Amino acid sequence: MKKSVFIALLLLAAVGTQAQTSLVGRVYHHPNILADTMKELTADANKDMKKDVDKAIKKAEEQKGRKLTAEELAELNKKVEEAQKMMKALKDGMKTAVTITFKDEKTMVMKADMKIDDEVMKKAGIPWAKRKMMKVAMAVAPSEKASYERKGNLIIVKDDKEVDTLRLSDDGKYLSGKMDKDTPFRLTLIKQENK
Repeated sequence: MKKSVFIALLLLAAVGTQAQTSLVGRVYHHPNILADTMKELTADANKDMKKDVDKAIKKAEEQKGRKLTAEELAELNKKVEEAQKMMKALKDGMKTAVTITFKDEKTMVMKADMKIDDEVMKKAGIPWAKRKMMKVAMAVAPSEKASYERKGNLIIVKDDKEVDTLRLSDDGKYLSGKMDKDTPFRLTLIKQENK
């Protein structure tokens, strides 16, 4: 019994020590923070598309007063396949990498690096000039500085507009939060300076 209590106290001490270590010099990163969200959106869109196709078939049959021919159904299926290819291209062609660097005990910098494949934008029908403007805007996305306060494993981030809360894992390897209040993300520790 005494041995298990001793081990439990050691574990609590280890977690407490981690919670108190400095974040200065740590860099957390995710290569594509929206990947899971895009998968969900694509899956939801495919479900909705199936319902929409069924409604479109029913409406077309009501208007024509008969069942659609195999040729008409094939044309409709071709449009659905094109829409699904477009969704897959958007999912595969959009990437948003996020990096958070803790500069000192009160300041952190967040950098988002967004990329959209030019071929994907072409397929989506975005004109050349607009594609170029979007690429320039994404390329010069600034790093955002914010102040933070640490309370155990909670990192309270404050910028000029709002307050957000991130959670540090007990082992310090992950930094988690929510984007837009409902989309969870998790960044992984990629660099740690020993101070």
